[in-house]
Amino acid sequence: MSRLLYLIDTNVFSAMGSKGNANVKAWLDTVDDDQYRISPIVYQEMRHGREKQLADLIRKNQDTSQVANYLAALDRFEQDFEDRQVPITMAISAEVARMLGAKSKNYCDVVLAATARIHGLIVVTRNVKDFTGRDVDLLNPFDLNPQVQHV
Repeated sequence: MSRLLYLIDTNVFSAMGSKGNANVKAWLDTVDDDQYRISPIVYQEMRHGREKQLADLIRKNQDTSQVANYLAALDRFEQDFEDRQVPITMAISAEVARMLGAKSKNYCDVVLAATARIHGLIVVTRNVKDFTGRDVDLLNPFDLNPQVQHV
């Protein structure tokens, strides 16, 4: 039996911290770290959020030390996931275009769905509705007893 691999969405990474979601943490305890995969689009979302926050604090002449620490942590995160990233390839780009069609869905979520389909990964996210109809396997670790479902 092949080992399951999980493509982790931004909201799940956000819930992994010390103040995160108990159900997510419980699910994480059942999965080895080497089963996690990350799309560069997730790293982009996380980095963009912190860079925007930093720019806002600078503009308001407020303390930026906490955000600077988060950015340093993201640099470490990037190194930690270097060998577990799933690059956005031409095949993924074609799948994104097919999935988008005439619909204007969240581009980042569509990139994740396409990546999961091309590589046979399970999307791990709280945003089930954003992936419904994308023909992917999905797990919501925020549920009490999370199960893989096909959406």
